[in-house]
Amino acid sequence: MSEIINIKLNGNVVSGTKGEYILEVARRNNIKIPTLCHDPRLDPFSSCFVCVVEIEGLRGLHPSCSTRIQPGMNIITDSEKVHQSRQTALDLIMSNHYADCQAPCIQTCPANVDVQGYISLIDKGLYHEAVALIKEVNPLPAICGRVCVRPCEAACRRNLMDEGTPVGIDYMKRFASDWDLESNNHFKPEIAPSSGKKIAIIGAGPGGLSAAYFLQQKGHQCDIFEAGPKPGGWLRYGIPEYRLPNNLLDKEIETITELGANIYCGKNLGVNLSYAEITKEYNATILTIGSQKGTLIGTPGDDAENVYSGIDFLKNMEITGKPADFTGKKIIVVGGGNTAMDCCRTSIRCGSTDVKVVYRRTEKEMPANPIEIHESKLEGVEYLFLNNPVQVNKDAEGKLKSVTLIKMELGEPDASGRRRPVPVEGSETNLEVDIILAAIGQKTDVNFIDDINKYATEGQLAVTRWGDIEANKNTLQTGIPNVFAAGDGVTGPATIIEAIAQAKKAALSCHQFLSGEGLTPHKRPFLSKKDHFKKQIPADYVESYVHQTREEMPTLDPDNRLNFKEVELGYADETVARNEAQRCLECGCQEFLHCDLQKYSDEYGVNQEKFAGDFNEYRIDFSHPYIEIDSNKCILCSRCVRICSELAGDNALGLVNRGFKTYVAPSLGSKLTDTHCQSCGLCIDTCPTGAISENFLFKPGPVKENALEAIDNYGSEGVSMNLMSYKNNFVMRVEGRPGLVNEKGSIGRKAKFGYRYLNSSSRIKTPMLKKGNAFEPITFEEAYELIEKNIKASTPEQTALFAGARLTNEEIYLIQKWARKGIKTPYIANFHYMGRGSGYAINSQKNVPFNQLEGASRIYLFGAELAEDHDYVGFLVNNARVKKGVKVELISTNSNPGSLHKVDNHLVIKDYYSFVKAANMYLVKKRLQNQMYISANTTGFEEYVKPIHEWVLHDMCLKAGVSTDELETWARAYNDEMNAVLVFSEKYITVNTSRELYNLAMITGKLGKTSSGLMPLKEKNNAQGLFDMGAFGCIGTGGVDIPRGDRPKMKEQLRRKTFNNILIFGEDPVGTAVNKSEVTEWLGDLPFMVVQDYFITETAKLAHLILPASFPIESAGSFTNTQKILQQFDRQIEPKIGQTNLDQLISLGKHFDLNGVANAGDVFSEIIGHLPIVEDQPIAFMPTESDSPQRLFNHGCDYLMKRFDDEFAEAFKRY
Repeated sequence: MSEIINIKLNGNVVSGTKGEYILEVARRNNIKIPTLCHDPRLDPFSSCFVCVVEIEGLRGLHPSCSTRIQPGMNIITDSEKVHQSRQTALDLIMSNHYADCQAPCIQTCPANVDVQGYISLIDKGLYHEAVALIKEVNPLPAICGRVCVRPCEAACRRNLMDEGTPVGIDYMKRFASDWDLESNNHFKPEIAPSSGKKIAIIGAGPGGLSAAYFLQQKGHQCDIFEAGPKPGGWLRYGIPEYRLPNNLLDKEIETITELGANIYCGKNLGVNLSYAEITKEYNATILTIGSQKGTLIGTPGDDAENVYSGIDFLKNMEITGKPADFTGKKIIVVGGGNTAMDCCRTSIRCGSTDVKVVYRRTEKEMPANPIEIHESKLEGVEYLFLNNPVQVNKDAEGKLKSVTLIKMELGEPDASGRRRPVPVEGSETNLEVDIILAAIGQKTDVNFIDDINKYATEGQLAVTRWGDIEANKNTLQTGIPNVFAAGDGVTGPATIIEAIAQAKKAALSCHQFLSGEGLTPHKRPFLSKKDHFKKQIPADYVESYVHQTREEMPTLDPDNRLNFKEVELGYADETVARNEAQRCLECGCQEFLHCDLQKYSDEYGVNQEKFAGDFNEYRIDFSHPYIEIDSNKCILCSRCVRICSELAGDNALGLVNRGFKTYVAPSLGSKLTDTHCQSCGLCIDTCPTGAISENFLFKPGPVKENALEAIDNYGSEGVSMNLMSYKNNFVMRVEGRPGLVNEKGSIGRKAKFGYRYLNSSSRIKTPMLKKGNAFEPITFEEAYELIEKNIKASTPEQTALFAGARLTNEEIYLIQKWARKGIKTPYIANFHYMGRGSGYAINSQKNVPFNQLEGASRIYLFGAELAEDHDYVGFLVNNARVKKGVKVELISTNSNPGSLHKVDNHLVIKDYYSFVKAANMYLVKKRLQNQMYISANTTGFEEYVKPIHEWVLHDMCLKAGVSTDELETWARAYNDEMNAVLVFSEKYITVNTSRELYNLAMITGKLGKTSSGLMPLKEKNNAQGLFDMGAFGCIGTGGVDIPRGDRPKMKEQLRRKTFNNILIFGEDPVGTAVNKSEVTEWLGDLPFMVVQDYFITETAKLAHLILPASFPIESAGSFTNTQKILQQFDRQIEPKIGQTNLDQLISLGKHFDLNGVANAGDVFSEIIGHLPIVEDQPIAFMPTESDSPQRLFNHGCDYLMKRFDDEFAEAFKRY
């Protein structure tokens, strides 16, 4: 029994066992200690020093991951000294972390819209979900997709490519948003229960609408008061319809009012709405009044008739609904922003053919959207750059006659970073003009301030020296505690997206205020940035990414624009949008949302530039089809190197160079594909930073994921894993999850990378009936009636059912129950074991448990390629070899197996059966058997040995491909090994070879002993369930024997074509057949065949009726692993096919008078009632005369296995 040790941990006495590390004890007691280089599967490494703790009486700080507890230790895990040390360690790590946590597009967006995330979702066709992600921070995506100034696109690194254009971020946002708005089920956020609090929002512009959107979700009632006749503010009255149609604006406003917000138009605060009324009815107020007071050009004479403020011009047109008549008029627009663009392009639409924009800088310095400038030129607008008005000239009646312009030249940069324009003396010229539209600025109208201050009971509302509302920049709370302000009214004229961002900040503060909380602004997370190290240049990108031309926005022909129809027409279809999504360079780290390094850097207030200096820069390695290496993110924790060595046994990764120049790379500096890498993915799972990640075939995000708990539906070990999904609609990746079998969460190749089928659009989603050469959808009930009709039109013996080894126990049970009790046919079987009989049933007995491998003295791999088929067992074997020094020997017919580097000895043979038979023969003939064990634990030994004495050892060795001496040496060594574990796979070992291996384990007295005996491995996740549930003609539920009588075997029946009806569930015998033509002959031209599967398999193509199959995550059930460990699982998502496999089988049973079960739980209970009580009995020796047939089907007769194997092989051909 382990010695118990008491220690003090943060002042509390806790217990641990001798040999435990401080970190282990702390975590068991829910004390958080950060770690980066620690993985519980590996020995401590102590390289990161972020897990340090104080130990009373000892100098300095000590790594908790590698310091063992001692009696009486007094440990402090979080003090100022500890905190400072951890911060310094992280500062140093981050000083050489040349990587971007977030993409520049996200960082430059005022609202921090997750641009990379929603582009990732658009790439997957998840437009509804893309809109949901955008609306977490921006409730007006369709509007912004048309009129946003796009700071994200200015920051897009695609600009550095030789294409010269950014990713069409706004175009894609518009596409997804329009798609969502036009759908029958557009996105609506969840609304919290009513808080009973009411909020008055003044102004129905982008700020007010956004504030209401966010606060309604919190359960507060928002009423918006708008001075104008319609809601929208500047969106309606400042942006012309050819850019932002009113019907689109109204639709997006409806997405806010449908949440319960009310909008009252014609309500002007301080005029016909008093703050006195508001204080009586509302708990808080948010001022989102905008900045809509126009200004003139500020020169002498600008009071002349026909000189207008640009925004007043635009606003009056919208209010009156009548375009101005500028026919034959000469128009000058002064300014260079987006309002100037709206004025000049609107003037063209009002009939003018002479529209000039006067701007005092060059086109390069114009703040307007370059696309707007380009489109205005197409429409006939002229530009007078480096000109500035200095005088408006009137005629005798005070009307505008001309304007005096002066030439400008660019001097030194001003505060905005643009070069300051300087007048050129003596360069004045006069320009005749009929109308001047001034688009050079706006002011905030705060004529309500006296009304508010008059009735405010606490504090006062104030304005800044610029005339804007004064509010705390962090919380947007004004001088009145329950009054908040946001948007242009606070900042002065800005952008729509800035108003939305401010509204979210004000909404958060308002919610906190109403909830009685302190006002705590949203904290910006710590972000590593490449720009902290150096300015990004084209050379960093041009050679690393594929050239792809931008998908441009379709527009109205310039000749057809003398109207207010929307000019930009939107992307034509999904193909265009998804093509544009491919242009995203994925600058932000895909591990951002679950990166330990970022999390701790944020928690400990790291300053990436504190130790600025030299840094390392590496090119990202995409040379492996499944694994991506970005050494820029590496922190040299060596977890990947160690796990590849200690668990995978491949030593595919190593540390290259020494000192500051050290980095992780494939061994010997080669490509990872040239190493022993088995593509297990352990390096990805252990990496704490994203330096090693999955090389995705799709845009990975990052996006917030939810975990769908699952059991591996490929391998027979039964490892637990999490399918990391985006809102249950797309599986983004897979993580290992500590489970009943894989206690520390390790999973292998197929479990890690075999999820991609879950996202396939080619899945069968409805029953399909063959008509001619094509399949047409029908209803489930029509399918059931057709099945019933065909089966009942035949005798019971003319129907056969087949259950696949990937199905759940409950599904297999119902299939055999339907066959035997409903249809009353004895022909229930599976293709997986066809031709091999039921001899593998013995393989579930007396297995060596996985966790006893480390206690072995020697491990024999008998025809088992663990890296390909059973990598979890491979991890355990290799870990025992590395950590415990257990010798591993491979006995194989392959002279050059892929696992040669993981074994200590390799014996090449020709035939497995002959080799084992020869070993048994030798041991018996030499009387080396363990007679005491045999007598106590077995039966039938005498019958087994009788024919052996007649066999010639030399002849058997010859068949085995070994000399007699080699055989004798091996047999003696195996017999003498105290704790020998022999691992074999049914994939390579025949039934009779398996029987002889059991005979060998009994002859040597090893079977059933601790860390000794056999470890048989089945091919599929629920191959054992076929035996346990009775998917054999001669085996019933619980493994009970059913007499065959004189009934022909299933294979013979198929050859004779005696069946009228064949129903195949979860198997693809044609696609996986060793002899495809033979199996095609069996199943071709049948009167009626039904196939249930996920996809149109080669077998399904021959069917008359196809039923859709549900994924395991869509239903509840259980799998039984190769060691007969039964694991139940729950439904994780709703089925996308209407009815699960179980639902279909229950319904089909009812057509044959089988009732009594409604769900997986009912079926499982029924199964339990049929299981016999099994007593521990002696195992009988199993004589064999010769080897039995090899398997008839590859890939476990499972389309999914074949699909992955084919994809895996094909992937490496491309690299």
